[in-house]
Amino acid sequence: MDGAALPILEKYHDYILKNRGYSIHTIRSYITDLKQYLIYSEDFNLGHVPDSKTLRKWVRSLVLNEISEKSIHRKVSAVKSFANFLFVSDEIDKEIPLEIQLPKLKKNIPSYVKEREINQVLDTHELNVKDYQSSLEFTIFSSFYHTGMRRFELINLKEIDLSLDKKEIKIMGKGKKERIVPLSNEIVGHLKRFKDQKESNHTHSDYVFCDDQGNQLKEKWVYQVVKKMLNQTFSDKKSPHILRHSFATHLLQNGADMNSIKELLGHSSLAATQIYAHNDISQLKKIYKDTHPFSE
Repeated sequence: MDGAALPILEKYHDYILKNRGYSIHTIRSYITDLKQYLIYSEDFNLGHVPDSKTLRKWVRSLVLNEISEKSIHRKVSAVKSFANFLFVSDEIDKEIPLEIQLPKLKKNIPSYVKEREINQVLDTHELNVKDYQSSLEFTIFSSFYHTGMRRFELINLKEIDLSLDKKEIKIMGKGKKERIVPLSNEIVGHLKRFKDQKESNHTHSDYVFCDDQGNQLKEKWVYQVVKKMLNQTFSDKKSPHILRHSFATHLLQNGADMNSIKELLGHSSLAATQIYAHNDISQLKKIYKDTHPFSE
C-alpha cells in the first residue's frame, strides 16, 4: 500500500472512533478490510478512492478465495463507510455510488440460553457475591441479560445514563444512536446492591461498571467474565452477544412484538430483528397443542 493512503486511513480511523460509535473490534476489522481493499486496488493503479468496478472485482476475488459471505458483507460495508468519510470530510467533491450485488447471507438461527439455565446461573452467582469483584461480575452478567446491551454499550455506560428511580437506562448504541431501555425490579435491585458495593469499596468512576480502582473495563476481560459464567450452561456459544440473543428470544417467546424488540435492541431496521423470529421445538409443540383442533 502506497504512503499516500496511510494518512487518509489514519484520518478515517479517528473519524469512526470519535463520530460513529463503533466498537474497538469493529474499528480494527474495518481498518484491516480497508487495507486489503487498498492493496487490491493498487494492483490496478486506481489510488485510494473506491469505485464500483474495482469493488465488484474485489468481491469476486473474495468469493473465489472462499471468504465467508458474512465477512464479505462486512468488508464491503467498510469500503462504503470509507467512501462516505471521503465525501463528508471534503476529501472528494461528490458522493460515490457503490451499488454492487453481494452474495446472499445464510440465515443462521441465533444461539441462545434457555431461561431455566440463565436463572440457575444468576441464582448461583448471586449467592456467591461477597466482595467488589464478585459483585461486579454478577451485575455485568445480569445487566447483559436484562437489557440486551452490546458489550461496548455496557463498557461505555455512564452513571448519568442510569436512572434507578425511573427504572430506565439510556444506552448509546451504534452510530451514537440513543435508546431508552426500561429496567425490571430485579435488575434495579442488582444495580442498587452493586452501587452500594462501589461506595463501600470507595470506588469512584464516571462509568457504571469499572474495576476496583475506577478504571474503564476492557472488552476482553468482560468477554472472559461472561464466558466463565456461561460455562455452567449447555450453550454451544459463550459470549456477551449470546445473552443479547437470549434477551431477545425470551421476549419473543413470552409474547413481545417484533417492533418492540427492535427498539429495545437498538436495531436500525426491522430486518435485523427478524433473525429472532424462531422458536425451539418445545415452543412449537406448545403452540401446536394449544391451537390445532386435533392435537389431543
